[in-house]
Amino acid sequence: MNDHRSPLRRIAALAVVALGMAGCAKQVTNPDSNYVLDSTYVSNPSHGGIEGRYSTQAQLIVHADAPLTLDSLKDKLPVGVRGPEDSLVWTRTFEFAPGTIHGMIIDSTAASAYQVLRREGNGGYARLKDYVLNPVVRLLETRWEVYTFDDAHPSGFRPPTYVGRGVVAGGVTRSSPLTNAGELRVETVPDLQYTGLRFSTPAAPLDSNITMSWNAVAGAAGYWIQVYQHGGGVTEANRQVAAQPAPLATRYVRNSFVGFMPPGVTAYQIGEPLPPGAKVLTMRPLINGREYFVRVAAVNGRGEMIAFTYGDYWFLAGVTGYKRYRMGAARVQPGPQED
Repeated sequence: MNDHRSPLRRIAALAVVALGMAGCAKQVTNPDSNYVLDSTYVSNPSHGGIEGRYSTQAQLIVHADAPLTLDSLKDKLPVGVRGPEDSLVWTRTFEFAPGTIHGMIIDSTAASAYQVLRREGNGGYARLKDYVLNPVVRLLETRWEVYTFDDAHPSGFRPPTYVGRGVVAGGVTRSSPLTNAGELRVETVPDLQYTGLRFSTPAAPLDSNITMSWNAVAGAAGYWIQVYQHGGGVTEANRQVAAQPAPLATRYVRNSFVGFMPPGVTAYQIGEPLPPGAKVLTMRPLINGREYFVRVAAVNGRGEMIAFTYGDYWFLAGVTGYKRYRMGAARVQPGPQED
């Protein structure tokens, strides 16, 4: 998991001219880097330093808001069988948050909360929110946590750039964990093709230790994989929220597997030894005969999600036809081992 993350660009420490600002911000130099550190706001574009220390155990991924497409189809003979004979009536595309930049921090440091720092138009960093992020997912067995944030009104800096800073024991210090810098350069999120076996009929995984596979993505520094089910009482609106493109689904799901595979790896069977550079954040046994959803997201060395499994269709029944949308994952149903 650590191969695709690199420390923030090192910048030569420069003397800070503090005309009229003495005492406003404490400036220190990290002995392990050339950063000029500032505990508040770095107003000089030539000083991109942030107080803290980069950690490979704190990964930031950013991506643009991507639309979902809803199709309406007329059900032609044979009625009840969804196939190529059915005709498309209309297609509508909708976005949940147009223009918004989404971020996700996947962390196993000592941090209990996170600040999000955004690079402003003059090149300096300022806090995106006036509050800290709390985990939206806690994987207690491995002590990994997931944090998410949204920026509905990005600054004028190009490319949009973000850094997460961990809060430890209620505060931030020179040793607070810093994520990689996430830079958004990809405005669209292409489809990542899942190639593993799916349903129990006619061909399916032979047992619950399913093999997940996908097409390689050019420029990928690794792949996040998630196997999950929807929680009890999930509504249609909940399913659509979970279907939104993101490295991991964090709402209305129960995780069975979360892991990271390094570049060059495009398949993994649950329970098998991990290839070098891979990590498993959580792994629970899958049950034969039950349906699961498999999501794969490719990320690059800039902390961007560059491809995502839009996956299989979810269908909504109507009077004379039906509607469908891609659910953000491949549907997989393990079957019993054959004799």
